[in-house]
This record gives sequence, C-alpha cells and structure tokens, in this order.
Amino acid sequence: MSAPESSVPSRWREPATRLELHWGRYRPRLIGGLAAVVAGTGLILMTSAYSLPLLLIGSLLQPAGWAVLPSTIGRRVAVVVPCLGFTWLMLGGSGFAWCFTVPLAAWLLVRLRPLLSFVVLVLPIVSSLILARVVTDYWQTWVSILVSTLVIVAAAWLGRLLAILADSRQSVRPLRNAPDRLD
Repeated sequence: MSAPESSVPSRWREPATRLELHWGRYRPRLIGGLAAVVAGTGLILMTSAYSLPLLLIGSLLQPAGWAVLPSTIGRRVAVVVPCLGFTWLMLGGSGFAWCFTVPLAAWLLVRLRPLLSFVVLVLPIVSSLILARVVTDYWQTWVSILVSTLVIVAAAWLGRLLAILADSRQSVRPLRNAPDRLD
C-alpha cells in the first residue's frame, strides 16, 4: 500500500515554474531574459565617453530582459527603473559597487524568493566596502565589476539555497487562482 500523496515529500521546484505562462515556455524565457539582463548590464558598464552607443543598447536590452523573465508582470515591471538607474550609477567606479545590490534584489524578487533569502543582500554591500578601499583608480574599475559580479552570482545561488531550505512554495501563494493575472 502506498503512502498518501500529502505525506510524500515533494521535490523542490522553482516557484516561477508553477506560474501559468500566457506566452512562451519557461526555460527559453528564463535563459533569454537572463542573457538580455546580463548583456545589457555589461554593455552599460563598458560605456565610456567614446562608446556611448553601448549605453543606449544596454539601456534597451536590460529592461527587455526583465520583461521576458518568467514571473508576474508586477514584479517584472517593478524592477526595471531601479535596476537601470543603479546600473547607470555603477559607471561612477568602485565607490558605487554597492549599486550591484539592486539588481540582486530585483533578481530575488522576480524569481519569487522568500523574504529569508534577501539576507544575501549584505554580501554585495560588504564587498563594495572592501572594494572601495582596494580599488582606488578609475582605470581599475574592471576589478570592481568582476568581483562584484562574482559576489552577486554567488549571492543569487545562496539565495536559491535559502529558498530551498525555507521551501519557498509559500512565496507563490498570492498568485494562485488569479485568472486576470498577466505573466
């Protein structure tokens, strides 16, 4: 005799995979959206007085990436302006490395992470304090960008681990049975 279905532990799944998408499939939207956000951010951060078209292309590509990611429309729309604005601020050099915290927070929000996982936002803040003291010349900004990128990628994975531990199925609760919700 098999155990009742409710007592069988289920394998954790990304909360966004439980959303009913109105267009496209989950994996292509995730990969395409993430690629556009990363490429757009990279183009913005490579901008100089001699490469202003990169700023324009990146400023169009990054919001497009947020729009494609599988999540609720409210979360995707809420992150566009703050992420773009703080990415522009990152052009100021290593003193603005703390701005990497905003795209990380946006990622956690769009990926439907539980509140507990937002504790990882302290990692880019701490690393930015260290970077501001170590990277002192503007021409060394690439070090700040590289280290900050590695820190937010690690923090995003740590946030996912915390979501698994917290069983973030609850983070999608308000989304259930909302027939007029757009994805």
